[in-house]
Amino acid sequence: RQADIEQLDPRGRTPLHLATTLGHLECARVLLKHGADVGKENRSGWTVLQEAVSTRDLELVQLVLRYRDYQRAIKRLAGIPILLEKLRKVPPSRWPCPRLGYRRLSPVPLVSKICPSDTYKVWKSGQNLRVDTTLLGFDHMTWQRGNRSFVFRGQDTSAVVMEIDHDRRVVYSETLALASHDQEVLLAAVQPTEEQVMGRLTAPVVTTQLDTKNIAFERNKSGILGWRSEKTEMVNGYEAKV
Repeated sequence: RQADIEQLDPRGRTPLHLATTLGHLECARVLLKHGADVGKENRSGWTVLQEAVSTRDLELVQLVLRYRDYQRAIKRLAGIPILLEKLRKVPPSRWPCPRLGYRRLSPVPLVSKICPSDTYKVWKSGQNLRVDTTLLGFDHMTWQRGNRSFVFRGQDTSAVVMEIDHDRRVVYSETLALASHDQEVLLAAVQPTEEQVMGRLTAPVVTTQLDTKNIAFERNKSGILGWRSEKTEMVNGYEAKV
């Protein structure tokens, strides 16, 4: 008899979520070996890893963290051939290519301080790509800033992904081979260190949710008083309403 390994219970939990929440290590191990998705969230927005951390079980956290990284690696490897093919189709360009600007601003006072803004610098040559950014992420209601570069070097049978931390002068490099991997070999490669596990156990477990119920969008206006009309701008040679 077959069963859906991702079926939800009345509280929106998968079998893996439930096993982790109850601290059933061996149940979680069996589910993970059979492909249970670590990235699923329950109805309250908590991930399997966050539930594992809440149990304070070091072995359970290590197990979930290991399979989470394994599943992420599998997804990255699956997307590399598609990415390489798309990079091949992009017309050749000078090094560097034009900068790409990215900004999220609001005319409402204080809100513009909350919304992130950044300017990405993108270079492309053949199957090689580099992106410079200063917006690193969001943690504890605060936008994280830093000087970071991401480099993707495509090759025929593999790809090298590098993360360059200019502030700490550290480079993290990972080679992704396109050939199929043995599960045990890849699992061994993503085995989390004791430092990583303890870092998870000592950090607070938080989740951030954005209430989108009262969000509305409206056209930007230009002009004064009763003479206001919908504002238009030229975007890539086209007249567009904003």
